[in-house]
Amino acid sequence: MMEVRDWLLTISMIGHFAYTVWAYVERRGDKTAEKLQAMQTRLDSVDRDLAGLHQAVASAPNHKDLGEIYNAIKDQARTTSEQINDLASQVHQLVGENRGQSDLLRQLVAQQFRGSAHHD
Repeated sequence: MMEVRDWLLTISMIGHFAYTVWAYVERRGDKTAEKLQAMQTRLDSVDRDLAGLHQAVASAPNHKDLGEIYNAIKDQARTTSEQINDLASQVHQLVGENRGQSDLLRQLVAQQFRGSAHHD
């Protein structure tokens, strides 16, 4: 039969074993809590980033806005092209008038020289 000392030793061993199991489970729970806290921190960071992206997308131009910008540029380009064509037409007209004036001036100078040559 077991003596009191053996019983106490057995109870002590069971107590130590139970404490060891409890300590292991407790530490494991602490590590799990730390991991959960780290994951929560990362999730909060992702939430903030996602909120920032959502705000950026909300303020960014959409397809309709880009279409309106394209049409405005196209209209402006058409207006600018028309203005350039009008300006080119006016320049050509001025060049033609200048040539006509130069030809007339040459004729007048030539007549003047011919007229002064005949009078001498």
